[in-house]
Amino acid sequence: MQKQGVWVLWIGSLAAFALGSGWVAVVGQWVFGLTAVAHVAEFLWKRPLYARVGGSMGHHFVQTMIYGLYHWKPLEEAQQARESSG
Repeated sequence: MQKQGVWVLWIGSLAAFALGSGWVAVVGQWVFGLTAVAHVAEFLWKRPLYARVGGSMGHHFVQTMIYGLYHWKPLEEAQQARESSG
């Protein structure tokens, strides 16, 4: 359910600045921009994790841009479990 909340944030902010006016549009632009910047920073921060777990870096980028920690947190926990077990 929390993953769907991320979609609400993205779509709500896009709708606010595309369809809104005045302060609603400004808030939508700020929320969208800050969310995008935060997710790019998050991807760069977790890039070493993505390299260790493998897979397409493009896939990891898109998933991080959409879902953020809901993408990398399970990967990190699984990687830590693998490293601690052997």
